[in-house]
Amino acid sequence: MIAEIILGIGLLVFLAHFFTAVFQRTRIPDVLPLMLLGILLGPVLHLVQPGDFGRVGSVMSQLALIVILFESGIALDPKVLVKIITPIVRLTLVTFAVTVAAGFAVAYYGLGMSALLAGCAGVVLGGTSAAVVIALVKSLKMPDPMGTVLVLESALGDVLCIVILLGLLEGAAVGRVEPLKMVGHIVASLAMAAGIGLAGGLGWLLVLDRVRQFPNTAFTTLAVVFILFGIADAMGFSGAIAALAFGATLTNYQSLPLDRLRLFRDRQLGTLEPADVSFFLEFLFLLKIFFFVYLGVSIQLQNLNPILWAGVFCAAIYLARLIIVRMTVFRENASWFELAIASLMVPKGLVSAVLAGMIVERGIEGGETVKNFTYMVVLISITLSAVMIPLAERGPARAFYQSFFANKERIDDGAEPIAAATYH
Repeated sequence: MIAEIILGIGLLVFLAHFFTAVFQRTRIPDVLPLMLLGILLGPVLHLVQPGDFGRVGSVMSQLALIVILFESGIALDPKVLVKIITPIVRLTLVTFAVTVAAGFAVAYYGLGMSALLAGCAGVVLGGTSAAVVIALVKSLKMPDPMGTVLVLESALGDVLCIVILLGLLEGAAVGRVEPLKMVGHIVASLAMAAGIGLAGGLGWLLVLDRVRQFPNTAFTTLAVVFILFGIADAMGFSGAIAALAFGATLTNYQSLPLDRLRLFRDRQLGTLEPADVSFFLEFLFLLKIFFFVYLGVSIQLQNLNPILWAGVFCAAIYLARLIIVRMTVFRENASWFELAIASLMVPKGLVSAVLAGMIVERGIEGGETVKNFTYMVVLISITLSAVMIPLAERGPARAFYQSFFANKERIDDGAEPIAAATYH
């Protein structure tokens, strides 16, 4: 039995590399075939059951989330961030509010959930998948500021999902929900978590070069990320933002006025090496493989009702996203193709799946329905993004997007898409 498991792991990793190569040519997110493989192994052939993963499934999902946000922080450029903070907030909040409302309506009226459970379902689905969005942004070579807007939207949306869901679950435990208290928790979570990440990043830079003198230190930076995430989360703040801020500090500390602080005056700070970043990406690759296969194995296909309503929900949010992008994103600084891609960047993924599992773990009645509904939304939404993005530059879809996002102030709306040459 152990030999078969080891063989399966080897084949899985090999296939994942193949899926990544396919992704580079077709822009079909590599997580989609991983999920489909999980569905084949689980609900279809019944070779693997979710229980076979034990607690490993939820742990893998958390680790993948941490590393994704840390790697996003490393790539963050604060000079770009300052210029685009307003459209980021606008796009994130409007998309989140519309998605939560749509999720609530489908869960309450379509699936017959209670108001509180329907609210939880809506919040779980409120953000976008960092794993899918970041991979697509990089693959499409989306230029700034649009690329950074989409990446940070996924990070900020994750924070809103996590904090608001925790507030709703706390309200369910005590019998009432306190909106003002929830807003306070969100602000405190963002500010304090960013402070923890910043302090941890500066402290790590002070000792990084010394740590490298010891053997086998490739994993130490990731270990610090996990520690900071755990500290922030244990204190009731956003571990996700702590991980993001830590990564941003490691690569952007030159922008901080550190020479005013005696501790950093005349001190040589360490830097991340390219080998470090390569190791982080390889580790994330492995985590992503097993999590999305686990997600596919966990999908339930027996009940068609959640599947049908998941399709209705996805259709609604993708249509709404068109209008949201047109209303909130700076059209004067983006081509029609960038805006078209932004309108398709609403796939659900890692965080939604983790939070849906949290509802089940809390023992809330109806939690399994939320989880099954969420998993189907993840699958359908990723599939929609995978199918629509390559079509956005062709035929009727191209004509529609050019017309819908036309901007008379720009003279390059008819230009070739930024990634046109990469499609086959």
